[in-house]
Amino acid sequence: MQNTLRITTLAALALTFLGFVAQPTLAQAADQAITSAAAIRNLSAEDAARGLPVKLRGVVTFFDDGLFSRFIQDETAGIYMLESTNTPALKAGELVEVEGTTAPGEFAPVVMPTSVKPVGQAKLPPAKSVNWEEMVGGSQDSQWVEFSGKVRAVRFEKVTDYYVLDFASNGERFSVYAKELPTPQPDELVEATLRVRGVCATMFNNQRQLFGVRLLVPGKEGVVIEKAASAKPFEQAAEKISDLLRFTPSGTVAGRVKVVGTVVFAEPGRALFIQDENGGLQCQTSQRELPAVGTKVEVVGFPARGEYTPVLEDAVVRAAGTGKEPGIPLVDVNEILTGSHDCRLVQLPARVLGNVQRGLNRFLLLESGGLTFQAFVPQNFIYGNLADLPEGSEANVRGVCVIERGSQWQAGDAWRAGSFRLLLRSAKDVDVTLVPSQVTMPEGTSMIVGLVIIAAGLLGWVVVLRRKLHARTTKA
Repeated sequence: MQNTLRITTLAALALTFLGFVAQPTLAQAADQAITSAAAIRNLSAEDAARGLPVKLRGVVTFFDDGLFSRFIQDETAGIYMLESTNTPALKAGELVEVEGTTAPGEFAPVVMPTSVKPVGQAKLPPAKSVNWEEMVGGSQDSQWVEFSGKVRAVRFEKVTDYYVLDFASNGERFSVYAKELPTPQPDELVEATLRVRGVCATMFNNQRQLFGVRLLVPGKEGVVIEKAASAKPFEQAAEKISDLLRFTPSGTVAGRVKVVGTVVFAEPGRALFIQDENGGLQCQTSQRELPAVGTKVEVVGFPARGEYTPVLEDAVVRAAGTGKEPGIPLVDVNEILTGSHDCRLVQLPARVLGNVQRGLNRFLLLESGGLTFQAFVPQNFIYGNLADLPEGSEANVRGVCVIERGSQWQAGDAWRAGSFRLLLRSAKDVDVTLVPSQVTMPEGTSMIVGLVIIAAGLLGWVVVLRRKLHARTTKA
């Protein structure tokens, strides 16, 4: 027992002694500046928040305060610098010496500079070749990287003064920001294969969680055409809407296709719905100016799986003549739920269960044939008298049917979709047939009501006269 107590006491004394020795060691370590970007990246958020001293020497890989982007890279890694009044305007390729402290950042550890001193020029570091998974996974945050991919769309963003090139692969999308392009005609880059070098910049929420990435290119040399696209995509033969994503021995088309149809719904900057004689199609597009409903159009885009029928992604639309709005069949909910009218105009009778404004959009909650569904009027569309449509009203409703497949699916004619919604073009798509305040009266009812009112008046007059006569008799 005494030996055990003696050992415990000695151990406690040893730990106390080591504690006294360790304290000045930790303090000394805190005074030593971190001299590599990789060491900062390897800190935990808690350690980075301690404001450890930093001394770095590296080359600027991208700098634009308009994009809140200030990146440098040394021989170990790239790192982000927070905004500071001590940071001069820099350009890619400048060699700088940075002093400051660590900070946790909003996604990965960063540098809070107290001094940024340009000391010359340097070559940009060799770019690390990365694949899609590495790009979108977040591990390449702030790093100078290179990748190859096929362009899906190109646009000029006035807010940032940058060209934005969209890429997609395996369901993932990200954008490349570049001041200059390797061609004076940006549209020529759509469907071209490019090799791009730039800084991988992450996008994140306020819980430090990744939700997207973008690549920031500092100069024209960062975008190189590896394979040019077709110069005239609208000159290819048109496909029927109903033939998209059907089986072929060679597999589905990887590039853009062309379809022709009549516009039945248009929401600028978001989507266009068209119909041909066999089917309807949703075309996702960023075009701000779209042909009006009823216009015949040609659309070029990338076919992809939709909720139930195919969609055309990154679509480009142009008018191809005067069209005629297709006929709108009168259907019931059972026919709609078979899916045969997806992305096509339909009409059906319905009763209004609710009428709400959510943000800039108006929603009608409708019921028909025992099924509840929504009719949706997008923002900036003409609501007209829909805002005053009371619950309980009955109407004939027209719109583009969008199938909601639901979680259950089976082959065969017995399958039915989970639900559907209608896209309304304006208040004219709702023909009100009955409102709750209306009461239908049989023929001749108004005459009877008038006679009843006259009779009631005469009866009242007789009662008044009798009361006056009774009063006079009593006084006499």
